[in-house]
Amino acid sequence: MTKPAPTKVCRSVGEASELLKLIANANRLAIVCYLMEAPASVSALEIELGIRQPTLSQQLAELREAGMIEGQRDGKAIVYRVTDPRVETVVRTLREMFAGLDDVTGRFGITRLPVDEVMFD
Repeated sequence: MTKPAPTKVCRSVGEASELLKLIANANRLAIVCYLMEAPASVSALEIELGIRQPTLSQQLAELREAGMIEGQRDGKAIVYRVTDPRVETVVRTLREMFAGLDDVTGRFGITRLPVDEVMFD
């Protein structure tokens, strides 16, 4: 006897998986968490998050290419902001589960952001 087909099939499993892969990287998650609070330039993100500029630029490019963030020129700087509401929903859910995501800069008790500078996945 064959097993009946499930009545609910997740048609967007690939899309959901890609979104999760992108924000599963500690650097990208920290960037998104920060940008959800306020738009920021590369130099501000570098100072606030402690991520070196080359790594930061690579991670911003991946988020931008995925359509999760966008940059707008402000004089010589480009200011980034989150544009994908799905990312905001996922991060808000993660913040409910992990209280430390509210403080990506370490100002409120976290001594150092657990970000790996060589994370490029």
